Amino acid sequence: MNVLFACDLHGKSELYEALFRTADETGADCIILGGDLLPTWIPHPVSLITGTADFERDLGEQRLYLETYLGPAFNAFLASHPTIRLLYIPGNHDWDLSMDLFSAMLPEALCLHQQEVLLDGLSFVGYGCVTDSTFWVKDCVRRDMRGSSHVPSRYAFVSSGSGLVRSLDGAYALERPSMEEELAGMSLRDPRKTICVFHSPPYDSGLDRLFDGSPIGSQAVRRFIDDNQPLISLHGHIHEAPYLSGSFHRALNHTVSVNPGHGRGGLHAVFFDTADPEGTLEHTIFGRGHPKRSRMSSVLDRSTRRLRAAFMEKVLTLDQIPGDRG
Repeated sequence: MNVLFACDLHGKSELYEALFRTADETGADCIILGGDLLPTWIPHPVSLITGTADFERDLGEQRLYLETYLGPAFNAFLASHPTIRLLYIPGNHDWDLSMDLFSAMLPEALCLHQQEVLLDGLSFVGYGCVTDSTFWVKDCVRRDMRGSSHVPSRYAFVSSGSGLVRSLDGAYALERPSMEEELAGMSLRDPRKTICVFHSPPYDSGLDRLFDGSPIGSQAVRRFIDDNQPLISLHGHIHEAPYLSGSFHRALNHTVSVNPGHGRGGLHAVFFDTADPEGTLEHTIFGRGHPKRSRMSSVLDRSTRRLRAAFMEKVLTLDQIPGDRG
């Protein structure tokens, strides 16, 4: 079976159009989306500082994108390609309410989040949650290990009913199982015939390297892969990791683990034949080689990311201001 995997498309229509073209060019039998499918509306910095940011707009923008582009585009593509299967998981930028709409608009698509799907003698299982940060979307956020604490944030929201609800005092994390506990409930019937799809990359794998060089992946995901050794594991979340580590894939014992990344130059995706994932694995940008970026481009990109991250971290951890609303 020919598989095409992409993630972190973040509501960029040109990347979805490239995905459809790549599916045709590679003869894909199955398309897998690894989370962060939808656009993220970032409030103006002043509104974040003053506590006047309207986070409901983020949810509204995602729903509008689904209704006006993504739902119709995928339905048209699948109608013209009836043999292609579409599998997906959410990511930490995707609100649960948005993914409910995605599911309703695309009834032929199969969600892998904490689910197993059987295709052509293979098991596909997935998990969309990531470790905690100060980012405000908390639907797909968990503590990593049982003993992990949550990350205090000025803004923390979960989607519920028809809108967003503020989650106070880390309730979104402390009242839910950790990633370790949720993954412990996922058993693989035959690991060597299983493809795992996790939005979070495994800890200290090179697939989780941040702009500052530090690893930020999930220890729970790493342990799950080490203990179970699936045929291949597909990841995303950390856009710059392939460029910083120099590779978009890594062998974790007998498992081929992959993070296609996200960046300039077009669609970052991988495709492979399930009969020989390691031997056929190819990247839409890097081919079968390694990511390359000029030294100056790398330095500028890291500096920009470092400044942006420092600013957002400061804003999102400011003490609460009376009148803050979401």
